[in-house]
Amino acid sequence: PAYVGDEYAGAMWQRDAEGNIFKVKIITKLVLLVTMKFSILDPLGMGVEMEAGKPGWNDAMNGLPGLFGSEMPAAYELHELIDFTATAIDEVGRGVQLPSELATLLTAIDKALADYTAGTIDDFTYWDTVRTALETYRDETVVTFKGTKVEWSAADLGKESGLLGRMLKKSKDGIKRALTYAPDGGKHVSPTYFRFDVKRYELIGYSGSRGLPTVKVLEFEPVALPLFLEGPVRHMKTLKDQPMSKRRTMYQAVRNSTLHDDKLSMYKISESLKGQSFEVGRMMAFNPGWLENESVWMHMSYKWYLELLRAGLFDEYFAEIKTGIACFMDPKVFGRSPLEAASFIVSSAFPEESLHGSGFLARLSGTTAEFLSMFNIMTQGQAPFKVDDEGKLVLKLEPAIASWMWTEEGTLSFKFLGAVDVTYFNEAKTNTWGEGAAKIARYELLTDSKDVGAAKPISITGDSVPSPHAADIRALKYTSINVYMDAPVDATTTSK
Repeated sequence: PAYVGDEYAGAMWQRDAEGNIFKVKIITKLVLLVTMKFSILDPLGMGVEMEAGKPGWNDAMNGLPGLFGSEMPAAYELHELIDFTATAIDEVGRGVQLPSELATLLTAIDKALADYTAGTIDDFTYWDTVRTALETYRDETVVTFKGTKVEWSAADLGKESGLLGRMLKKSKDGIKRALTYAPDGGKHVSPTYFRFDVKRYELIGYSGSRGLPTVKVLEFEPVALPLFLEGPVRHMKTLKDQPMSKRRTMYQAVRNSTLHDDKLSMYKISESLKGQSFEVGRMMAFNPGWLENESVWMHMSYKWYLELLRAGLFDEYFAEIKTGIACFMDPKVFGRSPLEAASFIVSSAFPEESLHGSGFLARLSGTTAEFLSMFNIMTQGQAPFKVDDEGKLVLKLEPAIASWMWTEEGTLSFKFLGAVDVTYFNEAKTNTWGEGAAKIARYELLTDSKDVGAAKPISITGDSVPSPHAADIRALKYTSINVYMDAPVDATTTSK
């Protein structure tokens, strides 16, 4: 049969012992993904190991997998994935059907967690026990699954009282431990990479046609690598439920760190890598400030700006983008059109000062995706469509627009859902957040569609559009929306 239009894709699906395609629910796939990632946490439970030979997003760290490397970005994403999956299981309250092999692995993990929590095994023994259980699982599923399933109840698996809740605690503890390696005094700037040096081992035989020695590691020593921006970028995601003050403190620590290029007022992909072995990866072949070695890697710096916006740090975000986003850069320094991004910008760490701030290698993929995400949040908010207490769809635009973004007439326009023209009207031209913020007071819906009455604009008072109009907007039955904003009488237009 054809899968997603590809007649050959069927060979890639997992099968049971009878040769049938093995089908499970989406929630089961999420539990499986959580388990696989959780099972390869490093010996101290901090980062996710690079056992597949790849270092994650930063492929220039391609030597680190061979040094028992682990990365915190994947660990932060794992934290979010466990939280999401466990919360969903609790909210729905139904049991989850798991492949019997996965259920066995989860049982082994639960036992190891219990022993570790009780203090009967140490970090290394816990790591070795879980990895042994994972290898057993892989041996059992290397060709097919058995095809049998075991149901775990929401209470046994979820966040409140189940295994995923205990796994989430282990993840949080690992993050706390990783932050003890942060170089700043407040321990806010997360490390991104660790390597684990082997301190003790025993020879257990020889393998391969060349008779290479095989060893069993008995003890590791963790070493934190220099700072990389990706660690704080992913870490910020996990602070979504923390007080704004904690997110702001973390941001300020990163800005005050050596990741910030004070001359350019931008963020570098890493701090100085001086003294690092060439074994960590190809980035060591470049001069500092060039390519992946301490340059301003635009995709990652855009990710940082996006996380500031998601975190609600609007004052900080709008101050940063004035120097960090291509459209605001001086083309004479950037060396290219402000309408396109580059792979990297030469940082002030580069020996040739005349190149500082210059962009090299056109790159329109990653940075463009991050910018579109920023644009959507600025103009619409993070989740414009919501479901109210009665289960009905509503549209609630929550823009983050700085005072300096308004036209002289106090308007700002954008295309919503790729087809609907939206125009905000804010005579006071104030920020849409903080003290003196402009707030949405009224919507005006216009259309030429006979399906929704057409001729006369529909006026809706309040900060949201209820059903059925919200559904009609999503169905593109309206051609344009005017959104009128009110600001306090004493509001000022000072730029942030």
